[in-house]
Amino acid sequence: MVLILVVLTACSSASRPTVAEWQPAWDQLVGGIPAASELGQPPDRSICSQGLELVRSSQAGLFPTPDRAIDEAVKEWVSVAEDAFFECPPSSRAIPDMDFAYGQLARLEAEVNAVLAIDRSQ
Repeated sequence: MVLILVVLTACSSASRPTVAEWQPAWDQLVGGIPAASELGQPPDRSICSQGLELVRSSQAGLFPTPDRAIDEAVKEWVSVAEDAFFECPPSSRAIPDMDFAYGQLARLEAEVNAVLAIDRSQ
């Protein structure tokens, strides 16, 4: 019985962070990504490398998210950003160019922010 209580207590302490606890890491990552206009044509590899480093170093602070509803969107956002900045410019079927990558990032960011707004209002 004591073992079950310890396991249940451990599981409950591994809960998700609040929006207020989690959002600064998200905002820092999203805000730190270079704007598409900063990259140039063709994209500047050193700027892409800085973006890639930011994405990779920020991942640990994003998981777990404060809401299961954004888990996949955040994972996909990180994946798109990582692929785009690693390839610089991307040229895969999934991410054909930087314009597409930035469009995907904006769509996913809006999805995450919509859920966060709902969570904050509750």
